[in-house]
Amino acid sequence: MKPLALAAGLLVCTGLNALSTRLASGFSPIQARLSLAGDSAVETAGLFSLGMRRLAADLGLVRLLIYYGSPEKGREGAPHGHDHGHDSGHPELAWEGGHYPELGPRALAVLDADPTMSYAALYSAGALSFNLGRPDDGLKVLEYALSRDPDNRQFQGMLAAIGFHKKGDSASVIRLLEPVAAAADCPTMLKHLLAFLYVKTGDRVKAVRLYEDIHDTTRDEGYRNLAEQALRKLR
Repeated sequence: MKPLALAAGLLVCTGLNALSTRLASGFSPIQARLSLAGDSAVETAGLFSLGMRRLAADLGLVRLLIYYGSPEKGREGAPHGHDHGHDSGHPELAWEGGHYPELGPRALAVLDADPTMSYAALYSAGALSFNLGRPDDGLKVLEYALSRDPDNRQFQGMLAAIGFHKKGDSASVIRLLEPVAAAADCPTMLKHLLAFLYVKTGDRVKAVRLYEDIHDTTRDEGYRNLAEQALRKLR
């Protein structure tokens, strides 16, 4: 991308972001979620108008990771319940209540910008399903991802894994997550989940191998520390 075009895009983003933040102050809770808290929807549209879809997707992914990696303000102890009464064919309308209500819609926004951005779908679906206890929302992300990229085997494997997770079938979840975890762009969170399942099912050898891989390859200090702690217990 030419420096001038990039600079123009960033300048447009700055102005649009300020405008969208002001507009968001008057939105209802549902409208605010649909606009992704007012920080990226208009901004993304601006990037689209400049032909910068990949930049929009990259920016959306960064915002998603920051959003989920930051403590929620004023939502301590919030319930995990949802109101699915607004679901009318638009999956983003079903994220009502619960922790990190914008996680799913943010992932869908990234996929709208770039349907091949598998990391966003896998990360958010894994977080919703396995970390936040909301597998139905995780399935919504993957179903939408598959509608945009129907031949993606990682999405297909994760979709099935979440289904077996709902049934409590750890062995099937492991079998389906193994090829997903083997991919170079697999989120560390999913690798950590698979390693935990290895421990849970008594496969210490595979658990150690995967925790060592996490420790040696991740740039996330938190996951590296978790891997160190697990390895000390397993060795």
